[in-house]
Amino acid sequence: MTRVAAVLLALLVAAPAVAQPRPRAGAARSARLVARGEAFLASGDRGSAIAFFRDAIGADPMNARAYVSLGEAYRARGSLQDSRTVLEAGLSRSPDEPTLWLALVRTLVDMDRPDDAARALRSLLARRPDHAEAMRLRAELARERGAWSEALTAYRALLSSDVDLSDEERAELRRYESALRVLARPLDPVSAARACSGSALRRALGRCR
Repeated sequence: MTRVAAVLLALLVAAPAVAQPRPRAGAARSARLVARGEAFLASGDRGSAIAFFRDAIGADPMNARAYVSLGEAYRARGSLQDSRTVLEAGLSRSPDEPTLWLALVRTLVDMDRPDDAARALRSLLARRPDHAEAMRLRAELARERGAWSEALTAYRALLSSDVDLSDEERAELRRYESALRVLARPLDPVSAARACSGSALRRALGRCR
């Protein structure tokens, strides 16, 4: 063995092992509690499910699935503000978790807060521009709100993305896009000051000869 090789071997042996990330304290227990809560939820026992989901968050405050499960359970019970509070708390710890954003959007829609729901979707898409479900929801929500330009942008983004769409889905999206191109066209204001220039509509509204 050459002197250089011997030195390299000695350094390798002496080097400390690369530290492996340690599992979060309580993570395994939290996962078990979520699983038990979901079993109770499936059986119709929403109260017990909520108790297990709350315990799961207490065991591991970084468990995004626990926040989603608790938030959805509150939403199903009609406790919408509790659902929102839980999901926003989860997002404060895991802001890049899509399932938390999507659960929050569903809760905000149920709360009749479409503008807040749209903001939540934009926040998710800023982090995950290629998230298919978020793109679909943004387009549908914008269309329902009458935000034609935003809906048109969202449908175009979905059509030009790499999302796997069936031929029927793609044809439906194109129909929406065609309709929205008409709705999103800028309209002449009818309440503007009288003017005898511009479009025929403006001249007619201005009582121009």
